[in-house]
Amino acid sequence: MADAKRATATIEREPDHKEVVAAVARKIPIANLYHMLCYAWDFFELNDEVTVVKDTHRGYAELLTQVLTTGCVHLLKQGLHRDYEARTEPMPTIRGKLELAQSLATGRLEQGIAVCTHDEFTADIPANQVLKSVLMRMARLPGMNAELAAEARRTALRMPEVSLIEPDVRMLGRIRVHQNNRFYGFLLSICRLILDATSVKENRANLDATEQRFYGIIEKRLFDLFESFVRNFYAKHLTSEGWTYFGRRYFEWQWGTDDSAAKGLLPRMETDITLEHPDRKIIMDTKFYGSGGISRGKFDSNNLYQLNSYVTQCALRAHTAIASSESPSHPHDIDCEGMLLYATVDDNDFHHTFEMPPHRMAIATVNLDRDWKAIEARLLEVVRVG
Repeated sequence: MADAKRATATIEREPDHKEVVAAVARKIPIANLYHMLCYAWDFFELNDEVTVVKDTHRGYAELLTQVLTTGCVHLLKQGLHRDYEARTEPMPTIRGKLELAQSLATGRLEQGIAVCTHDEFTADIPANQVLKSVLMRMARLPGMNAELAAEARRTALRMPEVSLIEPDVRMLGRIRVHQNNRFYGFLLSICRLILDATSVKENRANLDATEQRFYGIIEKRLFDLFESFVRNFYAKHLTSEGWTYFGRRYFEWQWGTDDSAAKGLLPRMETDITLEHPDRKIIMDTKFYGSGGISRGKFDSNNLYQLNSYVTQCALRAHTAIASSESPSHPHDIDCEGMLLYATVDDNDFHHTFEMPPHRMAIATVNLDRDWKAIEARLLEVVRVG
């Protein structure tokens, strides 16, 4: 009997959160993932050129290789970024700083050859080295689509002045991305994902092994990716409608106490996304919980408590300001709206609204398995309808 109970419990066990996320992640079409990355990284320059991103790619490895290749072709058309790099080498004339110890060690000073360190304006800089080397790494990956591998290799060979290196993720932290080379930021983010999935040699044996590693990496980042995607989507599409803020907001708990030590123990609240308009304010929490965070026929209570805390504490802060003859930070802090936005890939789409005077609360889903235009329309609908 005990064994039968254990067997029944195993059959009826609901999948844990990691299993749910993994199941959702693997159902997101490759083309949709690309669009989400573009929004998350706030980069759209390639959208007219990347017509090659189709669901026919077998996985993330081929998708990212295609996008990186297309991006590097675009970069080559514009011209590789160049910068000054220090070079230390033997020279027939003194240029820059003379390295006396090294020059003496070569024994060639009498021949007029000195070792000097000088700055050279060159395309052989770390950013270009990473791009070229990652292209070659993916081109050589066993199992990669032959046409795609050949395209990646040809693109890498169009950078003859750039050195091939053995790149790693640590290098990326030392590369400066600024306004003049902003295009590199997107491409190096692609490289980071690739390097995370190919840095362990035993997992670089073939495409299938690399693909499994990609799945694990993408799944771990989907929470932040979904949040960043939604935030930047609204920033891009709602600014023209009078919305002026799309970021996170921080505020303190409005719990009074004379004990400063106790007050210092209260954590600071941080919203995922706050949307502000002269006529409305929405505090939005994004979740990646499969079918709308419903468990055993009910919404996840923890998420409801969290959203309820956000709007009530925001209103309390506004009342405190008014009581002190100050203006609230936003005219609709007192009646701010709350929204839980869940990513899903099934047909359990919903948009429920509730009244909690003076607040309006909403729980909605966006199906990432749909056509991209439908996803965009859904995101706009849940805000515009309220």
